[in-house]
Amino acid sequence: MNALQETSLRLQRPNVCLVTEELPGAGGCGGIGAAFYELALLLAGQGAVVDILFCPVAPLPDAEIERLRARFRERSIKLDVLDVGRYVEGAESHECRAYAVFRQLEAARAYDFVHFHDYKGLGFFCVNAKRQALAFADTVLVVQLHGPTRWTIEANQAFFVHEDQLKIDHLERESIRGADYAVSPSAYLIEWLQTHGFELPPGRHLVIKNVCSQIVRELRSGRAEPKGEPESVTDLVLFARHEDRKGFAVFCDALDRLDGFLAKRNIAVTFLGKFGLVDTQPSGVYLTDRSRTWRFHYKLRTGLDRSGAADYLAGLDSPLVVVPSPFENSPYTVLEAAALGMPLVSSCDGGGPELLEAGYPGVCPIQAQALADKIRWAVENALPAPRPAQSLEEIERAWLDFHRQCGPAMALPESALPPTPQPKVAFAITHYERPGKLVDALISAARQTYPNLEIIVVDDGSASESARQALTQLEPFIARAGGRLIRRENGYLGAARNTALAVTDAPYICFLDDDDYALPELIQTLVSAALATGAEVVNCLNVFMPETKRAEVIARGDGHHHKVCYVPIGGPLSVAASENCLGAATALIKTDALRAIGGYTELRGVGHEDYELFLRMLQAGMCLEIVPRPLYLYEVGRPSMLSRTSLTRNFRRCFDACRMPADGAASRDQLSLALGKKVAIDAHNRLWWQYSLLPTAALRHQAMAQGSSREDTLALLIKLAVAESNQRLALAFAEDLRSTSTGPSSDEEDMAAWHAPAPAALAPTAKVYDPRLADIRLEVGLGRGEIALDRLVALAGAAGALPPEFFPVALSVLRRCEPQRDQARCRALSAALAGKRMPRAQLTESRVVFAVLEYLSGRTAPPALLREIVDDDERAYLVLNADVARAVESGSLANGVEHYVAFGLREGRAGFAALGQVASILQACQIDVEVADLIGAASAA
Repeated sequence: MNALQETSLRLQRPNVCLVTEELPGAGGCGGIGAAFYELALLLAGQGAVVDILFCPVAPLPDAEIERLRARFRERSIKLDVLDVGRYVEGAESHECRAYAVFRQLEAARAYDFVHFHDYKGLGFFCVNAKRQALAFADTVLVVQLHGPTRWTIEANQAFFVHEDQLKIDHLERESIRGADYAVSPSAYLIEWLQTHGFELPPGRHLVIKNVCSQIVRELRSGRAEPKGEPESVTDLVLFARHEDRKGFAVFCDALDRLDGFLAKRNIAVTFLGKFGLVDTQPSGVYLTDRSRTWRFHYKLRTGLDRSGAADYLAGLDSPLVVVPSPFENSPYTVLEAAALGMPLVSSCDGGGPELLEAGYPGVCPIQAQALADKIRWAVENALPAPRPAQSLEEIERAWLDFHRQCGPAMALPESALPPTPQPKVAFAITHYERPGKLVDALISAARQTYPNLEIIVVDDGSASESARQALTQLEPFIARAGGRLIRRENGYLGAARNTALAVTDAPYICFLDDDDYALPELIQTLVSAALATGAEVVNCLNVFMPETKRAEVIARGDGHHHKVCYVPIGGPLSVAASENCLGAATALIKTDALRAIGGYTELRGVGHEDYELFLRMLQAGMCLEIVPRPLYLYEVGRPSMLSRTSLTRNFRRCFDACRMPADGAASRDQLSLALGKKVAIDAHNRLWWQYSLLPTAALRHQAMAQGSSREDTLALLIKLAVAESNQRLALAFAEDLRSTSTGPSSDEEDMAAWHAPAPAALAPTAKVYDPRLADIRLEVGLGRGEIALDRLVALAGAAGALPPEFFPVALSVLRRCEPQRDQARCRALSAALAGKRMPRAQLTESRVVFAVLEYLSGRTAPPALLREIVDDDERAYLVLNADVARAVESGSLANGVEHYVAFGLREGRAGFAALGQVASILQACQIDVEVADLIGAASAA
């Protein structure tokens, strides 16, 4: 029996669920997906019952989900996919995803362990519910530390650029703080978190490296054993995404210093990794500028997955791998290079060195000169491949030991509370001129399952005779329920609630508006959470109750099974000053804390009294908990006090309550956010203006639009390189484009194309980037496609000309559409654009947008419109492919379209970029349309 068998989980057979938004083979996947995939395989292989709750950022087609399920079923792993729309109504947000994770796990089978990654805080509501003694009492909640949002921003030396990032930071912090265990693959990240104010579970944070056995086996499978003695380096390989945090610019700076050295030794350089942004520039454009004077040979491989990258590296004669990220947690690129037995240059900082044998000579500070010196030294001294600091078996054994030794039976009994007397709760209902709805609120109070309840009704000066008579008739009923009715002059909600506070001796008070309806378990659930956490405020979720369906919803009495529309998270303070992320008015509050803070402020004709109160309590250091269950029905669909009062004065009330110290963490985060938004827009404006001064401004501006596929990006970069006479880089881009194609290639044909006349450059424009487009791009980047599309429609419908970069941004938004959900929005956008005059420079992009909108609106694009796109694309195709142009001129071919359909698609030739963009966007929206289909439709014109 070997050591791994001795630690097998077959006797305990624990039930384990891994919650992740990344998985290999399902869209973009990084280290998080690899780590969770590896752990799932290990646990299932050693006897655990393993489920994966997959939370993809973008919806997956049903066929893709079934493919993934079948793949994991072969490994005895059950795959479920998060269904946010089942639990949340409206636009999806990060807090909504965390809530949906809680609901889906609570409804699933009982687990012994649930693993979450820290990134984006998917475990937030689950750890809340356990801390509140409401769920998961017999489940160990594990948060695996891979690098939270704040760490990424700090590593990039950047700023927060959207409020959502601050909310994600809050979700991540609270998930880590509330976990039963926090497990990091590096000691470095634990130290970083501690020095940056993160609270870790006391005595229950540990270092266990990521499992990597499957990856190593795949990398080594069918490949020759690493050579015994290092050979002369033939290739230098950047193994990282092309972005700031990965050290891309520093690597290019080092190449400038090594240019003659590499050229003299005939060492080729490969940029192996996906495109990104380098100092706000698209990395492909950045490389266009940086590579002009390089004399060494260089290549790109931007479309390879992990296995493809390993195949590429293994096919090189004697590569030296460079991973220039200044700070990483536990980089798989370092691990993979070591597993392939390849010499490696990487950072001496961060968690990367913890993966390698002590004293490995290939590490250095990631600074241009230091990196250049280390690469030169590694080439001249035949740097050996590193040995891992810990064997695969040791890492596996550590994870298996964790699951054997830290199960529910061994967990600390923090959530097991001794029997406690049920404290008295004042249930205060404020009323004004709505006696009919007050009856429903009283009935809901009387139906509470919590026994020690004092009902207080405060009438805030109802003046109508009908209301007064109704209150007189209701007073005996209130008394029989153990309550009392208090009449007072009208003073608005703050004054009415303070009246209830003044007359009670209960240690807790809960407020309910007269038009809302409490579900029977409201008080019981809030009290349980308050006793378990000691929080001064315990808030909850609600279910919207349309006034027109009020009787129906109340009669059904199953509000907790309905979707929620508003998901508060109790912070952070940096966001709470401008957005109510703290919860609605119905919350359980400690009366001594409420008195200590001075009660509610009493402003007539102004709303937000509850929002302002929670903000003041949060500033005072009081604890605010959010119970992740809808516990009352909140009436909507009628004029309310909020809709009748001034929005400006309501928010001014909260602004006046802000007392954050200038040097505090919340103030610093607010400053970071303000600067981040400004810098993002100013940097884009500056880059747009700089590009505008160049003859190839139109191509560079088009490259700035995010959301294009890799193929579209490469086709555009080829055009740019050709137009700027950078033939060597154009060849490298074209080779990369064909590297994922099975068709033949010909360098001679490529060279003929590069010397063909470049398309006429458009006149440069001095217009700067519109800040409204920056907001839309941010929404797209954060995955909020509905909001981005709504803002795009509003911008298109506004008076005046469209901003210069409108259409590239529009294309990135449309790529995130869901046809059924967004059909009406797409039709509205199409209608708004129909009356606009299009500058000649934007004709191609506008036609692509109109064609996509027609399909997303449930129609098909008019053949005449597709014909115009095809004609434009054909002209560009003949420019890029001189051999085809000659064949058309000689009469061997009827036209370029004929060649592209018959040969160009199969050969992976550059061309028909606009038509390819239409097809690419529609396919991203789950509309099955190919380029050939569009060409066929255009032929009908």
